[in-house]
Amino acid sequence: MREGIVARPLLSAESVRKAYGAQEVLGGISLTIHEGDRVGLIGRNGSGKSTLLRLLYGDEPPDAGKIVRARGIRVGFLRQQCPLDPEWTVRQALEAAVADLRSLEEEYRDTLASLAETPGECWAYQELQQRAHELEVQLSARDGWRVEPLLKTFSTALRLPDPERKLGELSGGELRRVDLAVQLAGRPDVLLLDEPTNHIDTESSAWIESWLESYSGACVLVTHDRYFLDRVASRIVELEFGRTYSFPGGYSRFLEYKSAVEDTQLRSEANRLALIRRELAWYRRGAKARTTKQKARIQRFESLVEEGPPPAHKEYAFAIPEPERLGKDVIEARGVGHGWGDQWLFRHFSFRVENGMRVGIVGANGSGKTTLLRVLMGTEAPREGEVLIGSSVRFLYVDQQLEEVDPAQPILDFVSGGAKFFDVGARRLHVPSYLEQFLFERRSVDMPMGNLSGGERARICLAKKLMRGGNLLVLDEPTNDLDLYALRLLEETLLSFEGAALVVSHDRYFLNRVCTHILSLGDSETIGIVTGNYDDYLLWRERRSSAVSVKDASSRTASSGRIVTRDSDEKKESREIGRKKLTWAEQRELEQIPELIEQRERELADLEGIIGQENFYARDYREIQETLAQMDQLRESIAHLYERWTELEARRG
Repeated sequence: MREGIVARPLLSAESVRKAYGAQEVLGGISLTIHEGDRVGLIGRNGSGKSTLLRLLYGDEPPDAGKIVRARGIRVGFLRQQCPLDPEWTVRQALEAAVADLRSLEEEYRDTLASLAETPGECWAYQELQQRAHELEVQLSARDGWRVEPLLKTFSTALRLPDPERKLGELSGGELRRVDLAVQLAGRPDVLLLDEPTNHIDTESSAWIESWLESYSGACVLVTHDRYFLDRVASRIVELEFGRTYSFPGGYSRFLEYKSAVEDTQLRSEANRLALIRRELAWYRRGAKARTTKQKARIQRFESLVEEGPPPAHKEYAFAIPEPERLGKDVIEARGVGHGWGDQWLFRHFSFRVENGMRVGIVGANGSGKTTLLRVLMGTEAPREGEVLIGSSVRFLYVDQQLEEVDPAQPILDFVSGGAKFFDVGARRLHVPSYLEQFLFERRSVDMPMGNLSGGERARICLAKKLMRGGNLLVLDEPTNDLDLYALRLLEETLLSFEGAALVVSHDRYFLNRVCTHILSLGDSETIGIVTGNYDDYLLWRERRSSAVSVKDASSRTASSGRIVTRDSDEKKESREIGRKKLTWAEQRELEQIPELIEQRERELADLEGIIGQENFYARDYREIQETLAQMDQLRESIAHLYERWTELEARRG
């Protein structure tokens, strides 16, 4: 989108309200999606993210307000529950997604054939020519000339199952990937994606990011993948307390804005309380509403009291009881290999897990991550080698599956079989008190499971698993059903955990924050071992790829029997050029750069002050975008000036 041009609104919610029973989920929210928008929709579990997507798509009507669509736009929706016909094959689902594109292409060919048979000077020829042009524009806009290559790309990049398999036979993860491919293949004007990276491995997630970056339509993303939000989103919309709050940029930038907003709220609340204390002291001295001024002061005092503090979320904690301290000997794998038949998932794997280590396990779907966990836990014997497990190790295994529950079963029965006390090693837990840390009030333990929301159900399942306790955490995709706040809380819990942890996850941000080591599966039978977090793993993979490329190039050079020295001569010439003295104009430029940098930084500080004002995001949308664009331009200008300064100083010697 060119600067200064306001994009056309495609889809909007205007003062929308939605309630389920007595609980209002959306309280008069408004949101507009423009052409080219990349909106990351975030909020805590139960805040109404999926509800808003359903309203925007038209699955449900709002209780009040309205949904407005631009004429003729097409909207695609990746739901959490796949609506595709289970009797369809994978091929049929993909073909259904592109059926209208194939129809457009067929009509275009028929129109061209009719043009060839129609005299060029009649009105019918002009109508056919106009229709052919319209069809060509539609097909070009939706990449309709490349349907077959696109379907093959989706099948490969998303690792779709065999095209002839029926959807009803697929696992939840396989079905999710097929549904995602179907939505992307249709190339709608607006894509609504509800958790698009769930059950998607890291490489496929990276491909989806790249695809969305080049996608010409608009999209709204509900996801807990913070790397994904940082790379794809052009703005973040937070749903909180039934309202929407919009912030420009990706997730990292949102955190900066959010922190500034919360600091402002804290200062405002501190000022309100201080003013209440002063007015209360004046009021207690016997102030009487005799004069107009005194009456106004008393009314202002009463208004301050009635205003109350800003709304706040209830906080909870992930409590992990430890039955005993983890000893020196934890897990040692010696020459371990595993697989089935003639296929090996991994071989010759030796590794030692020590107390304090948090080991992330990454790899494509089907590469053997969960199998490796079972081997390291001793629940599955390896085909070769051995695994030694320390005598003090107590595994706490948390998988990604939500248990099937009886809606009529009380919460306490589900968690502890009805017992109010539960023994973890030498400790005895009071179950209702333990559940309070997960935001379940003590009196709610007799409530039936059917009354819980999806987020509450995920939380109670996690509480039940963590209550068993352990000193070696084994987490298999623990982040799938957690909101962003819960993810940060889980990260803090892991960072302060005194035992060790094995973590299988596709959440790159999560791995980057918590891991001390990374194990990489899938490229070959050898497991890659990296000391560090996910960024270190990416660097290791890049270096390994470069080393392979250099090795291949060396092999080709050796086989040709020639040694090429021209490149070194060019580098030598380049260095000699780089040592040339500065011209008079360059010397003047060098002298002026520090002053220019100081001037740009003052302008940047002024803009940051404007953006930091409490009412900045209540201004006109165009004014906000212009201010943010100016700030980005200033940052780029300052960075360029510093680079130029360094270059000229180096040449001056």
